[in-house]
Amino acid sequence: MTTKIFVIKQKNLGRKKRKMENYDIVVVGAGPAGLMAARKAGEKNVRVLLVEKQSMLGVKACGEAVSTRTITDAEIQPSQKFISNKVKGAFIYAPDEKKRVEIFSEELGQGYILEKPAFLRELAYHAAKNNVDFWVNSEVLDVLKNGENYIVKVKKFGKILEVKTKIVLGCDGVNSTVAKKFFSREGYRLISCIQYRMVNCRFEDPHALECYLGREVAPLGYVWVFPKTENVGNVGIGVRGAPAKPYLDKFIEKHPEKFGKAKIVEVQAAPVPVSGQIEKIVDGGVMVCGDAAGQVIPLTGGGIHSSIVAGKVAGEVAAEFLGGKTKSLEEYPKRYTYWTKRIRDSLKALKVIEKLTDRELNQLADVLSGTDVVDLASGIDVRRVALKLLKHPYFALRITKSLLGE
Repeated sequence: MTTKIFVIKQKNLGRKKRKMENYDIVVVGAGPAGLMAARKAGEKNVRVLLVEKQSMLGVKACGEAVSTRTITDAEIQPSQKFISNKVKGAFIYAPDEKKRVEIFSEELGQGYILEKPAFLRELAYHAAKNNVDFWVNSEVLDVLKNGENYIVKVKKFGKILEVKTKIVLGCDGVNSTVAKKFFSREGYRLISCIQYRMVNCRFEDPHALECYLGREVAPLGYVWVFPKTENVGNVGIGVRGAPAKPYLDKFIEKHPEKFGKAKIVEVQAAPVPVSGQIEKIVDGGVMVCGDAAGQVIPLTGGGIHSSIVAGKVAGEVAAEFLGGKTKSLEEYPKRYTYWTKRIRDSLKALKVIEKLTDRELNQLADVLSGTDVVDLASGIDVRRVALKLLKHPYFALRITKSLLGE
């Protein structure tokens, strides 16, 4: 009998509960938003854990084009470590490719083509310098409210772990576990994108971006050709309501002057949100940033810059809240108002543009300047462009009312 009791006690000792990890902030997702959020919170001397599902950074497909301001807002210096090419301007092609709008000015067209994995590693380096802990190859399975705190359940290299935290930042992309659990994403729409990395291309200007519009080219989307070097480029497409790959292959076949000798060496695909920012981005001690929150410029599909700023603001607000310097996490959407408006106005423009016929897009190319295209597509000054179109007899009724409406 004594021996039996002793054996039971030994078994119970072997089942000793694993100690729960404790952090002030858990950031889910190591994309631009998550890395920036973790870094800015870490700078305020709070305990931050960054959890990333993938085993490496930068897996998601991306055109990799950013403005010079993006690097400034990321608070890093431009470097050949993560910049593949300098961009001096862009060509925006109408369905009739003889018509195009050229954007070549220091104010409008300057930027970079990134090597995105290297760029994210640079952001990760700065986060790590500020004592952020990283768990890679670690999937967040659930987030549970626990009094004033949250329990984050994580599958890390096959083991289920629990982390107790005061604040959760969901920066985990379109399939965000955090956003699905705490926020309504009614009307959240995605566009299907596929991109080839191609070598032996021939570009008209290896320092200019090219975008092609039209229902025959890319239904409810566009084709992009972004040179990374003199003869290597990201060639991709986003479409809605149709499979993307056949349209991209057709475009490449129709442009032998660019791709006649080119070879596809990489293929990536990913959905991109184009429905604007979700209604709420804060719920108690939970915030969402980046693709998870729909913080992408809808007409262009660009999200690196808007996500970096969102993460930056959210990380700062979270740390200030914990330090008693900010009364509420609702300070995050207040400080992000500029970008919220840009996203909303770009969505207005998208809804107008996607209703136009190819003939109307050709006409619009004759009317708009490079500044107009940038202001319209990026949501910078939609009102100014709308007032300009008000003077045009055809587009005054067709476009202006929708652009000026709330």
